[in-house]
Amino acid sequence: METLDSGGSVCSVFVDFQKAFDLVDHNVLFHKLKHFAIPDSLLLWFGSYLADRQQRVRANQCLSSWKPLTGGMPQGSWLGPLSFLVLINDLSAGCSMVKYVDDSTLSELLPSNSQASSMIQFLEQLLTGCQTTICRLILLKPRK
Repeated sequence: METLDSGGSVCSVFVDFQKAFDLVDHNVLFHKLKHFAIPDSLLLWFGSYLADRQQRVRANQCLSSWKPLTGGMPQGSWLGPLSFLVLINDLSAGCSMVKYVDDSTLSELLPSNSQASSMIQFLEQLLTGCQTTICRLILLKPRK
């Protein structure tokens, strides 16, 4: 508030991860869960929840054969958003970052005498972090 009261401003960018729950890599997720000291018995239970899932598609009267799912989270599950938060927990952009499921907000305080925003560099750092810590398939939605 002091920055705003003294004539400064706030620069914010709102980020929404495209197909976030569909692209959860189970191997990366379990690797990160192990770092949180989740007991093996709970990891085994969670693994059984995600294992041997299949899907098929219906188009009009045609029905495809069942295909195995090797990633992603069940639609409408409570564990999907929590799992994605585990994936992005260590993601940073070099500025204030608030994460809520597959949405994140990057913010930067700009004092009144500030030259320019560093938000482009923060976004570049975020994109680099997405490629190295989550998976290369997660993209930012171009618009919401």
